[in-house]
Amino acid sequence: MKMIGNNVLVSEVQKENKSAGGIIMTGETDKGSKPGLVLAVSTEALGPLMSGNRVFLDWSKSMPVNVDGKAAVIIDAEHIKAIISEE
Repeated sequence: MKMIGNNVLVSEVQKENKSAGGIIMTGETDKGSKPGLVLAVSTEALGPLMSGNRVFLDWSKSMPVNVDGKAAVIIDAEHIKAIISEE
């Protein structure tokens, strides 16, 4: 999928926690604090965003989409607040 305008395609990063006994816990977290993974960036988006960046964003400003059977969102680059890491 190719982004146009100042848009970025982001998927939600699923975080799994394991207990000391090896039990996988998928704790409920407020979506506002969940990180995202950048899948595609338009050529017009300003800043250092690249595919593979883990980011914090304002999920309430995003448009949900389905990409190849997987949930993702399209969001204006201005609503991405921080780059956590580059993968």
